[in-house]
Amino acid sequence: MTNFLVSPTIQYRGGKADPYTFPLSEWIQQGASKADLSIIGVPLSKSSITFSGAHTHPESFRKLWSSFQAYNWDEDVELNKLQAADFGDVAMHVTDILQCHRNIAGSAEYLWREYPSTTGVFIGGDHSITYPIIAGLARATSKRIGLIHFDAHLDVRDTKYGGPSNGTPMRSLLEKGVLRGEDMVTIGLRSFANSKPYRSYAEEKGMTLFSSNDVKKKGMQPIVEWAKDYLEEKVDIVYLTYDIDVLDQCYVPGVPAIGPSGVSPDELFWSAQYLGQWSKVVGMDMVCVDPTRDVRDMSSRVALHVFLNFATGRCL
Repeated sequence: MTNFLVSPTIQYRGGKADPYTFPLSEWIQQGASKADLSIIGVPLSKSSITFSGAHTHPESFRKLWSSFQAYNWDEDVELNKLQAADFGDVAMHVTDILQCHRNIAGSAEYLWREYPSTTGVFIGGDHSITYPIIAGLARATSKRIGLIHFDAHLDVRDTKYGGPSNGTPMRSLLEKGVLRGEDMVTIGLRSFANSKPYRSYAEEKGMTLFSSNDVKKKGMQPIVEWAKDYLEEKVDIVYLTYDIDVLDQCYVPGVPAIGPSGVSPDELFWSAQYLGQWSKVVGMDMVCVDPTRDVRDMSSRVALHVFLNFATGRCL
């Protein structure tokens, strides 16, 4: 087991002009230490099917920490009930994607072996990172893992056509035997973003699939509540993955695969807060934000608020 973590490009040194404020940069402590929430950047986007600057997202995500307060007005909750630590970034190989994935898996395994009670929060990066993170989690815990996957795409592309990419993490988890299809729930799938053969593959493997249209008709709340109840009886622990392109393109201009008819930020934030209260959830990621195509950090701000709502749930 090897720790591949390196110092992040942005580090806050403390100090503020107003003693009555409590920005995220004061709450999230620098350096690896035991914490309730352990944040790790995963700056990989060479594995994206289309051009993506998602490797710059961990830096953009951290830049925003000085702009937001660690206080949820609606719930009247201060996040300093929890300890949060920035463990830095996973070191990336310049050209070798498989080595990058090994580094990610090794860092995830290290985190959960050294700090088995922490919740890992991984900042992507493209969606290829989810496979090695969960593989590392599986090695560290040897437990049956459930997955709730928010995404416009199935991500079950055949790895024979292009190798491991942001379109293959769910297939890799299945083919490598890390997860069972029956333990995977995907929410937010969109028309004209997936193919019929890959839908058939996912269904044959036993994955549970909800489209963005299902969310519109049934509501996010009953779908997520059903997913929680369904997995509660089947698995030991649960991982959450949020591909920010599950949202409608009007909210997130800085995702590589923008598209109409996605879900709303409020729906996604509700899901994060609700699932944050579930003790079986041990980790999460936010992926596929490309700051190089964003507008005023709109997409990074959405990803950050997914995390903040999840943290709120942990406090409730």
